[in-house]
Amino acid sequence: TDAVSTEEASPVQVSHRYFASESDRLLVSSTPGYGLAQATNVQRERRAGYSVLVVEDDPDISMSLQDLLEFEGFHVTCVPTCQEAYSSIEQHAYDAVLLDLGLPDGDGLSVLEKVQVSHPSLSVIILTASNRDLGSVPAYARLTKPWDRKELCTLLRQATGQTPSPIMI
Repeated sequence: TDAVSTEEASPVQVSHRYFASESDRLLVSSTPGYGLAQATNVQRERRAGYSVLVVEDDPDISMSLQDLLEFEGFHVTCVPTCQEAYSSIEQHAYDAVLLDLGLPDGDGLSVLEKVQVSHPSLSVIILTASNRDLGSVPAYARLTKPWDRKELCTLLRQATGQTPSPIMI
């Protein structure tokens, strides 16, 4: 004889997850009733932020800058060399560049000079441990390492044309 279960099946809860294709990071984890339109709006808001290129060869500094700036709402790309900076600037549109001067394949000032010629409206903030005299370098600003996080974020907001807002760090 076949046994038939008389237990009622419990309702199944379905969760929808939407990932950013470029980073595979979870954008939205939703409960029923939260559709693709809402997830698309979240992704659209995420893309509306300002884009920053960080040119820094120290992986710890690069990672801390990326964490800080992404927390503050910026889209961040990090590269460790002059050559990768040139390539990235030619392939992508950025709103600002954070530039270290001491790079393994050259002086960061060469990146600044190239940016001034190819993208003169692109704001470049120099981040350096060096106290050397840079003369009249046409950078938006210069911060000496270690920098103040609030000052860095304020400068970056000003450089990208955002209205200064209170920064909670």
